Amino acid sequence: MNNLSKVGRTAKGVTSRPLGVRLTPDEVDEVEGYAEKLERSRAWFLRFLILRGLADYKRELTSKSTH
Repeated sequence: MNNLSKVGRTAKGVTSRPLGVRLTPDEVDEVEGYAEKLERSRAWFLRFLILRGLADYKRELTSKSTH
């Protein structure tokens, strides 16, 4: 995945507060597996997924408003 470098480390004090996410044990295992494969923390990988999902969601909203 070449686009992984776009999600950088968040500067200290930038995040307003941590968010709790509830996942099934299987989902946690999957997240941890991908994070380990990428040699990243679980928190980094979850942030990466959220940012990627937000970008996709915004694109989807934009495409719907043009139709």
